[in-house]
Amino acid sequence: MSAEPRSEGAEPTGTSSREVVMFPGGGIDMDNMRDTPLRDTSYMRRMSGFLGVDFVSKLANGEVGSDPGPYQASVAALTYACTRQRLSGARPMAVIGQSSGVWAAAALMGAIWIEDACNLLMIRGDLIAEASARHGEGRMLSVVGPSPDETTALVEEIDGCWVSGVMTRSSVTLGCRLEVREDAERTLADELGANVVRLPIDFASHCPLMAGVAGELRKAMSDIEIIDSPDAGAVEFYDCFMGDPGPVSLSDLGHRLALNIEQPFDLMATVQSFDEDALFVESLPSAGIFNMIRYCGIARKRIIKAA
Repeated sequence: MSAEPRSEGAEPTGTSSREVVMFPGGGIDMDNMRDTPLRDTSYMRRMSGFLGVDFVSKLANGEVGSDPGPYQASVAALTYACTRQRLSGARPMAVIGQSSGVWAAAALMGAIWIEDACNLLMIRGDLIAEASARHGEGRMLSVVGPSPDETTALVEEIDGCWVSGVMTRSSVTLGCRLEVREDAERTLADELGANVVRLPIDFASHCPLMAGVAGELRKAMSDIEIIDSPDAGAVEFYDCFMGDPGPVSLSDLGHRLALNIEQPFDLMATVQSFDEDALFVESLPSAGIFNMIRYCGIARKRIIKAA
């Protein structure tokens, strides 16, 4: 990465706590981000200048859904800034990054610089667009109502449709080819009585339509600095990979950051893997993350809503 000036205080310091901070991926909080007065933060302005993208105007005008690079980078910049404000220098016990949220999570724990995170998310967006051109245009759906097992069993019978992630006990995210989306919606609604919602993004990640992106992203990350420090090592990092809810070591962090576009995720299993003393913190001022954690079976008293 270029030797640009780094954000002051980009490596948090302070004492550890029992707080676990959740960073969402793209597609979940665009509407809430557009409405929040916190979108015009110092970090959003800093990243806008650093990358030459006016994130605030794009969010306000609803122009980010089909532009994956700026959208992902704006999510990272805003969630990082809001969480730094919320924690005021205290270090969390752990961070959970879902999809593109892993980049802001890694920056908060002090393992990468927020400038590198946002820059790589811009590159990631270009690679998503290229993968869509190579492997077929895709879309993403949120299926609410049935259990993940029921949804998965039916989706396996639909060609060109895949489970991208398990969100909660009654919510699953799908990636599908554009041409099969309407058939998939009808099948899920008719056979499972599911509520199927189209996510406001014009691509499908965490499924075979992203084949090849991880290798190309790894090349782009070859110059990134993974900060292997005692401070960073004191915070556990979780990336929600399906079947592997445990923490990721700093030595494996770069590899896992690159994979987090092709592989499906399981937010519910990751959240449920924590002990009873964990206190979950949502990283954006919206009800979306709060409810996701609660619907994973976590008691309301163990979740802190963002200010």
